[in-house]
Amino acid sequence: MRNIWFTIYTGSIEEYSGIANYRTLLEILLIPAIQDKINRDKKVQKIMLMFYSDLENDDIEYFKGLYYNKKPSTGIINISIAIKETDWNNLSERKRKDFLIEKWKVLFSNLSDDYFLIDKSEVIKSLDELKNKDWKVTTSPIKKKLKYNKEVYTVVIDLSTERAQLALVRDSDEKWIKLKDFETWKIMTDANFKNFKLDGDILAFSYSSVFNTLFTAPEIFNLKEIIN
Repeated sequence: MRNIWFTIYTGSIEEYSGIANYRTLLEILLIPAIQDKINRDKKVQKIMLMFYSDLENDDIEYFKGLYYNKKPSTGIINISIAIKETDWNNLSERKRKDFLIEKWKVLFSNLSDDYFLIDKSEVIKSLDELKNKDWKVTTSPIKKKLKYNKEVYTVVIDLSTERAQLALVRDSDEKWIKLKDFETWKIMTDANFKNFKLDGDILAFSYSSVFNTLFTAPEIFNLKEIIN
């Protein structure tokens, strides 16, 4: 079943320092936290917070008028979020996380019960739990193991609000070997890898996207210089 897309619209991301990284992480974190609690009969494809710097209060009544006991006409649910009184750029990481989760709670709290497979309070509880977790995701984009100099390595991408890091983890001792840092919000373009090829000491990653394959050279690393 296709994942629901949980995202945030801000207009120009330059106005909100780091927001694209937070958005990308939440798109990943909210799937296991929320998705299975939503009634798929509603045909929801995307759920979105929309930041508006000229709003003083979240537009809850308009939101309810659109969705309460109704199906979203285009498969999209969005709520207008007031950010006029919030200086995002001067918030700490802790306060940014709190702000975003509280706004997701506003959205889900004001959806009618028919949007959920369980009691709505359980959805809010899941959001509160997420607020108190480390916002970090480690995935293995390529399942094939790398074998080099009699050692076996797992390819991983580690995501945080600060960066996305492509790395190798040595199976024998779990040593972490950094290959390259990316912007977290660019992982689906700059780090969208589907495979790798090892030629002697040279490791080359190929992309999943046809666009990347046509216009971007493979990421290449000399393992002799990287692995001690």
